Amino acid sequence: MNTIIFNSLFLLAAGNLFAQADPPPTKTLDDFQTKQSADRWMSVNDGVMGGLSQGKPSFDTSSKLLFKGAISLENNGGFSSIRTRRTNWDLSDYHGIELRVKGDGRMYYLTARSGGGRMLAFWSPIQPPKDEWTVIRVPFDTFYATYFGKKIPALNLNTQKVSSVGFMLYDKKDGAFALEVDSIKAYRDEASVK
Repeated sequence: MNTIIFNSLFLLAAGNLFAQADPPPTKTLDDFQTKQSADRWMSVNDGVMGGLSQGKPSFDTSSKLLFKGAISLENNGGFSSIRTRRTNWDLSDYHGIELRVKGDGRMYYLTARSGGGRMLAFWSPIQPPKDEWTVIRVPFDTFYATYFGKKIPALNLNTQKVSSVGFMLYDKKDGAFALEVDSIKAYRDEASVK
């Protein structure tokens, strides 16, 4: 009898010991501190459709991502984007993406992908203040599905299988642009953190 009680108590204690802890309040997706960050990012501009816009990611000595270039409306162009190469993040324990960014006054889109083909993306608009570092939180439920830039209703981002995050400028305005990014994190709402 004592052996049974002891074994039961041991199993109960072991279960509590190995119980899954709450995830941390934030999860860093990229903070540009390693060489791998440079290899992780790629650009996709309107040249894929004959446009002339230019934009690409670069990394400065202070470990920040710089998305810089110029939009051209010639040849039916008008967009520039960067994004991470395919990965596999399970962000289902989180409520959105937190950015520390400095903008140029233009409106950008934070983008995400979760399978569904190369052209299916989820967008949420952001407009960081000009020349000022700020933290922006973008809830997952503000992302909407797009296909070739057209809004697709009734599709939601699968946060359990996020394969890419990125930034797009698609405001149909000619001219130079620059967006600096210090960090990209998934966040949990404080009310849900114990």
